[in-house]
Amino acid sequence: MKKIVISVLALLALSSSVMADGTTTFKKCAGCHGATGEKSALGKSKIINTMTKKEIATALKGYQDGTYGGASKGLMKGQVAKLSETDIKEVSDLIGK
Repeated sequence: MKKIVISVLALLALSSSVMADGTTTFKKCAGCHGATGEKSALGKSKIINTMTKKEIATALKGYQDGTYGGASKGLMKGQVAKLSETDIKEVSDLIGK
């Protein structure tokens, strides 16, 4: 029984690290920005898959602290408020150039 529990815990740890690539976090963004960041959200935003990783990270951090954004500033602040530094890096790495 102990071997089974250890095996299950090891598999869970492995699956968590495999999923830590920004894909899960980006799913909530895809509704407006498209599956690969190819859309202009609400017809107002930049097309984020044309941005660099650094530009995306800067924008997400700026939305969090209120220093970035135009018409969608208020909306985006709520969307990114709970993202961690790790989440921001993973999404930036996933979508950015």
